[in-house]
Amino acid sequence: MLLFSDARSFGEADDRFARCLFCGKELVVLPEDRRSGSCFDCLTLSVPLARPCPNCGVTIPGEERGVGCGECGWYPLRD
Repeated sequence: MLLFSDARSFGEADDRFARCLFCGKELVVLPEDRRSGSCFDCLTLSVPLARPCPNCGVTIPGEERGVGCGECGWYPLRD
């Protein structure tokens, strides 16, 4: 059950349609869509792969790599 309504709106009618960047399927895109231009089938292609931390070797999920390693404190901009 939703406790709030979705108040997003389109600037222009043409803003709601796009094509997937990976496979070309037609998409209906909502304002502030966080899929980065991909359909749900290709969404995993738009998320960076998990990589090991260069300091301690712990695997960092791709979507968390920008915030660094929670184990040793490595941060990508400090290197």
